[in-house]
Amino acid sequence: MPARVGAKQWIALASVLLATFMGLLDASIVTVAAPSIQRSLGASFGEAQAVMAGYTLAYAVGLVTGGRLGDLYGRRRIFLTGVLLFMIMSAACAAAPTAPVLILARVAQGLAAAVMLPQVLAIIQSSFPGPERSSALGLYGATIGLASIAGQIVGGALLAWNPLGLGWRGVFLVNLPIGLAAIVVARCTVGESRGPRARLDLAGAAVLALALTGLLLPAELGWPLWGWPLLLAGAGLLAGFGFLERGRTNALVPMRLLARRVMVRGLGTVFAFYAGNAGFFLLLAYHLQAGLGESALGSGLIFAPLGVGFAVSSLLGKRLGALVTGTVLMVVSLAAVVLVVVAVPSSSQVVWLLPVLALSGVGEGLVAAPLIGRILAGVDPADGGAASGVLLTATQVANASGVALIGGLFAAVLGGTPGAPGSDFGRYVHATGVSGVVVLVLAALTGVLAHTLGRGRRG
Repeated sequence: MPARVGAKQWIALASVLLATFMGLLDASIVTVAAPSIQRSLGASFGEAQAVMAGYTLAYAVGLVTGGRLGDLYGRRRIFLTGVLLFMIMSAACAAAPTAPVLILARVAQGLAAAVMLPQVLAIIQSSFPGPERSSALGLYGATIGLASIAGQIVGGALLAWNPLGLGWRGVFLVNLPIGLAAIVVARCTVGESRGPRARLDLAGAAVLALALTGLLLPAELGWPLWGWPLLLAGAGLLAGFGFLERGRTNALVPMRLLARRVMVRGLGTVFAFYAGNAGFFLLLAYHLQAGLGESALGSGLIFAPLGVGFAVSSLLGKRLGALVTGTVLMVVSLAAVVLVVVAVPSSSQVVWLLPVLALSGVGEGLVAAPLIGRILAGVDPADGGAASGVLLTATQVANASGVALIGGLFAAVLGGTPGAPGSDFGRYVHATGVSGVVVLVLAALTGVLAHTLGRGRRG
């Protein structure tokens, strides 16, 4: 009979979720500060993009290795190390005197996040049995929802307030008190857990890092011409990684994980879900800012109902419905968004979009937390960190793919670079409508895959 979950475990959960919020917040808050960073440091547009891309790329590349470190050396120890490194690199970002130094600090900060964040799901997996795990995952989902809306709002507010004249540097320094609180509480409450002792698979880690860099870097840099051969090389290295890992006792990704039908089907569902979401957020951001003329902060506030709906339904998902129910709500709400964009006058669109986005957030929240729980159910506790790393890596690959696929289609239909002068409102309506159909297809595919995942959950 599983041990009863007490107050100490829930307080421990609060500490690791605080770190989750910090890591996810930092992925989006810098987007708002990018123009200020560019002006202050005299950076080029490419350097400003690299400040954002460096973090997300390093984070994605390091997730599986970070998760496995927790399995081998203790999830509590690696989590605390990751939070401390994240705080140090946040301070380094805030103090950066030039754009190249800031880019390097952001890459290191992304690697710190890759050490820190996979431990969260592994700690939940080891600390919360049965029904309590569903509740803990609901809170995890709610944290993701809140972080998704907080980036633009908190970033915009900090830049407007400008405490102590820090300017954009304040968006990095805000991590210091959050990280300190997470460390203090986690040291007192989070129990240690680990898998069997073994050596880290350094060869596997190196090959996987190179493979993911090849797969993700072209999308992060806007698909330069040389990105296509790099993409093919990344795919080849990923196949080589799978061959390398077969039969290894200290494999970075134990093949028994990928032998589970639920894991394979779940990763497909994750890909469809997060690729569609990333593309949808990109489309809507361009439509709101370049099409309707909203500011970055105004756009973030319009997104707020989606994040709130996501957070609330993540908490109540056990009572409100299941994966397929959430995808039905997603399809209906996304169809409504497309209808508003193409049929409602520009002066009234924001009013109509607010309730529709709230409904979309509810649907997404009903999918996200149960999907994670379904995939991780039955995973050997010894492999909890590796499974979490694989799952989070899949979300990052899906995000990059969604932005590349749907963003590329949007630009092609628009007939030029999004935001370029001379692109009139009618073009944005047409491009958003056409690209929105692809988002709808991905949402429907998520529902189909979620249905098969339900049937195969014991496999």
